Amino acid sequence: MPPGEPALLERDGALRSLAAALARPPVIVVVEGEPGIGKTSLVHRALAQAAPDARRLVGAAHPTLTGCPLGPVIEAVAAARPAPARPLNAVTGALRPVLPDLAGVLPPPPPPLPDPHLARHRLVRAMAALLAGLGPAVLVLEDLQWADRATLELVRMLGARPPPELSVVVTCAPPAALTEAGPDAVRLRLPPLSPDGTRRLAEAVLGEPETTLPRHVADVLHARSAGVPLAVREDVRLLRRRGLLRPVDGRWVLGAQELAEAVPPRIAAQVLARIGRLEGAGAAALEAAAVLAEAAEPEPVAAVAGLDADRACAALAEAVRHGLLREQDTGGTAVRFRHELARLAVYRAIPGPRRRRLHALAARELARSGRTGLLVAAAEHHRRAGDVPGWAACAAAAAERAAAEGAFETAHALLQEVLRAGAVTGDRRTELAVRLGWAAPGCADRAGTTAALLADARRRAAAPERRAELLVLWAWSLLDGGASRREMERAAAELYVRLGALMPYPELYAIALTVLAAPDRLPGHALPVQLGYLDRARAALAQTADPMAHAAVLTGTAHSLLACGDPKGWAAAEALPDRTDRPEVNRQLLRGLLDLAEAALHLGHYARGLEFLERGRRLAAATRITVHGPRLRAIALRIRWTMGQADAAEGPQEPPSRQSLALRLVSAQICAGQGRMEEARRALRAVAEEAHEIGELAVAAHAVAELNKAALSAVHRRAGRALARRVLAELAGKQIWVWAAPLLPFVPLDLVEAVLPRYREALAGRDAPLARAALELAEARLSERRGDAERAAAGYRSARRRYAALPDPRMAAQACLGEARCRLAAGQAVDAELLRRTWRTLTELGELRDADRLKQLMRTAGLPVPHRRGRPGYGDRLSPREQEIAALAASGRTNGDIAAALCLAERTVKYHLANAMRKLQVSNRRQLRDALEAGASHICRCARCGRGLNPS
Repeated sequence: MPPGEPALLERDGALRSLAAALARPPVIVVVEGEPGIGKTSLVHRALAQAAPDARRLVGAAHPTLTGCPLGPVIEAVAAARPAPARPLNAVTGALRPVLPDLAGVLPPPPPPLPDPHLARHRLVRAMAALLAGLGPAVLVLEDLQWADRATLELVRMLGARPPPELSVVVTCAPPAALTEAGPDAVRLRLPPLSPDGTRRLAEAVLGEPETTLPRHVADVLHARSAGVPLAVREDVRLLRRRGLLRPVDGRWVLGAQELAEAVPPRIAAQVLARIGRLEGAGAAALEAAAVLAEAAEPEPVAAVAGLDADRACAALAEAVRHGLLREQDTGGTAVRFRHELARLAVYRAIPGPRRRRLHALAARELARSGRTGLLVAAAEHHRRAGDVPGWAACAAAAAERAAAEGAFETAHALLQEVLRAGAVTGDRRTELAVRLGWAAPGCADRAGTTAALLADARRRAAAPERRAELLVLWAWSLLDGGASRREMERAAAELYVRLGALMPYPELYAIALTVLAAPDRLPGHALPVQLGYLDRARAALAQTADPMAHAAVLTGTAHSLLACGDPKGWAAAEALPDRTDRPEVNRQLLRGLLDLAEAALHLGHYARGLEFLERGRRLAAATRITVHGPRLRAIALRIRWTMGQADAAEGPQEPPSRQSLALRLVSAQICAGQGRMEEARRALRAVAEEAHEIGELAVAAHAVAELNKAALSAVHRRAGRALARRVLAELAGKQIWVWAAPLLPFVPLDLVEAVLPRYREALAGRDAPLARAALELAEARLSERRGDAERAAAGYRSARRRYAALPDPRMAAQACLGEARCRLAAGQAVDAELLRRTWRTLTELGELRDADRLKQLMRTAGLPVPHRRGRPGYGDRLSPREQEIAALAASGRTNGDIAAALCLAERTVKYHLANAMRKLQVSNRRQLRDALEAGASHICRCARCGRGLNPS
């Protein structure tokens, strides 16, 4: 194994058990696990810990040696050439013909026996006697799933009458159970690596300590290898060699385009060698299973392979016995390949013409079921078979079925592919384009492909009603998909101009007006104008009973009212139905509930926001609509993180490439709180500019506020100021002032002073507790700048109480900091207990920079800071400061980030980090992270580990 690559991962318990068993002979240990799982590595590591005076005898069975009696045992004894420790039984002379190297120590051979069964039994007795005469010894026999009958008889004999100083370790792959070892044998089963174990092994193989492997990349590697260490190693090496796995900015990035073509040669050779040993129809059944890809049932395998049901079942059972397939964990008759690399090895080995033929047979078989999932699979098989018309027809049928069941993402993807490929023409293309448009809301379409297809279909459509419908769907897809500001303005302008042409179709007219009224899009359209659109839309509903139009207008009205803090929005929200019998209407209701939850978040009604999310979750679960699942989780995370709930401290679980703007905002906020300032500033600026571009002004306001808070240099302050000015100008034009609440506590005071009169006036009659807390804090900031410290302290106190009531503990802590600062300036006493509680809250939330700012203020006030004085000796243990800095370094922060977060000099950080690495005996940050994860408890205040700082 290459230097630096760990031989064992997640095997500590098995290694201890094996070493303990070998220390108490006589014993037989059976180590079970599929090929490549690490049985050999485990056994050899245990042998290194065995008694030094015990002889090591190591042999292995092989499929080509099944006709050689005692083949692996003879290999083990012949390689070691052991000298007997005591006189040998005369029967051991039977071993002279097979162990000529030991002729000098073996007795004369006995006369031959005429019966081959008796001869074999005598040979087995002779080997058992020889092993008993060797004294202390460890016999290792590997891969006994291939063992001959004589070797298995020997194992049975040793299990029944074990020599007192002999330890036997046998390894085998399932489904072999080696019952011959007897009921007293110690059995160890090695499971595959976990996703985290796969990550650690892959990082070791890659060999770049300063480059980390993201969790989502490790998940892909784990899915391909099923956590089999050999497969992980070979896969990572191949992907690295081909440039599919490459380092970018300290992280490994995986290119997904050619993964299906990447099969490690060693893995492929092992799999194909096993196939060559199958009898009868085994190879045909395996090829069919590889083409079917998913868990294979005997019936479709039989149909694709051209076998009857009995032969298919027998062939699949044989493949399971040879370790090529495994039974599904869920039970039943389905089987699947050991891992995806094994399936790809079989699939790539099928000649092209035969592969296409098998795909055609699979398509025909799966399409007969009529089930949505199998129709989707059948469409893919048609495509791989080269049958474009069959693919288009099957994909369209699958899309129709998927939409009827609420699987809009599936329908959207299938229809988009068919239209992009140009597989249909004329009226059929128009029909599918309309279905694509209705499937699109909520589906990811960052490239704008759906809008382009709808625009093309609209140009080609002959019927006026179809053109009108495609116009509305085109504009909706642009505004819903996060198109650029210019594209959205163009779509809105064209839709507005053609409203008259839509009036004969009241359901389309009402939906078009609702699209134009979306408050979180079209930043150039003032909210009063958009509310006027909704009035016209509600009037149009009197002329149509279309449930989709009614749902769109009802949800749009509630969203627009609540977005600006109009109390009437709550009643409109309560009037929404819980569920209908139409999937597309349920999807619109779900979208409306998420809009309302997001509006409640921006107002500061966090509990109500969670109530809307719970209604949405119940609706999604009851209707099995998943299209809005990522957005639901994103809003829930934002609310919980804002409220300071511990389960949100880790941040988004999605990989960065799949994070929405809202999730990227939370990730950046967590970075800033933990002191990773450069990373946070880059992310916040990107989120702010993108959100501003597509009109998500509420998200832009949060990002700009955090960017101004994180600005340390003049360059950063200028950038934050420029973005703040742009967003405030947009909010003024939009006339949704409640969205400015995050900005007022952090943007430059001259900007605050300029907008504060309009902001204060706009809050009249609005139900917006977050905006009112921000107003109190902004006025306190202005009082502090004017030198009125007493008034400022009172304002900060009022703001603190308002934020705490929401609750928003981070902003309450900001107000607390301002209050204490102004009380000190006014010569007033500060509440030391309040500051200590606030410091504990900040540390528990992972807000390191603000916690240290508060500690500095407490030192300035002459208050005891929340840690023990003095420097106790810690010996080889990490001190609290070393633990803290080591945890921050292990989480990926640079020395400069840590210094800024903890208000320390960078030299001090380097000193403590060097001490921590010396004590943990590591030489780089990745090893440091592994040591902290594997070691005993460490005490830190990072959000990664979720523990609080020991106040010592």
